[in-house]
Amino acid sequence: MQLPQRVAVGAFVVPALLASVGLAAHPAPVVAPGQLVIAVRQVEVVLAGTAASAEERQQVVDAVRALTDHRVTDVMTLGDRLPVAPGVVTSVLRAVLDHGVTEFTGVVHEGHLTASARVEDPERAGSLSDALRSAAPGLRVDEDFTTTG
Repeated sequence: MQLPQRVAVGAFVVPALLASVGLAAHPAPVVAPGQLVIAVRQVEVVLAGTAASAEERQQVVDAVRALTDHRVTDVMTLGDRLPVAPGVVTSVLRAVLDHGVTEFTGVVHEGHLTASARVEDPERAGSLSDALRSAAPGLRVDEDFTTTG
């Protein structure tokens, strides 16, 4: 096999095969300073962002672990302060989990929560939208929900 063919197989074919059987690793999201990403993927919660200190980072991780038995993957780095308090993080996550959502991404940055999720039906999407607004007072909430039913 020629080098260009090996590169193509390694770069495109292998990841596609792994993804088709559910074995692909999810890369850590790229996060701007002062940003926080909360992602729910089936039974995993991924936290990415920048925390001002190891203590601030650990507060968020501990709060999320106390809320759920999902596996918590922490890819936060040290840098700027988190854009919201740990209590807001857990309130948003609680709203997501209480609605049975297993595919969710929320990005908090500069007073704004951008949420995307897969939900069962339009009624549940509306209910989740209301719950996120209640969970994140003071944040402007924009959502992009996909219904599966």
